[in-house]
Amino acid sequence: MSDEALLAALASVRAWRHRQPHTDARRFAELDAILDAAAIGRIERQLGEDAPASLPEAVEAHHRVMNARRRALDDARRVWDQVEAGAIRNIARFMPNTTRPTAHERDDAL
Repeated sequence: MSDEALLAALASVRAWRHRQPHTDARRFAELDAILDAAAIGRIERQLGEDAPASLPEAVEAHHRVMNARRRALDDARRVWDQVEAGAIRNIARFMPNTTRPTAHERDDAL
């Protein structure tokens, strides 16, 4: 089985898990641990970091991790901001027009 097929299967399991009631958390503890480990492994593979050989290397690696985290969160925030803006625009489409007519528009109506 290819890595892509395995990742797709894992994504399906993760999606199924998110649809389960949160009150059953203890029931799914082992599955959650597996899904968390897979997510952590994916992030670590993306970073491609080797184990540091010294304190300065460890500190620098931490800085790279935090920078990558900050970028990922910024990207996610921007995407969610766009989705939220679209939802607000959809609400606005159904709101009545509450703008008052200008003086020129009032004169035209007379």
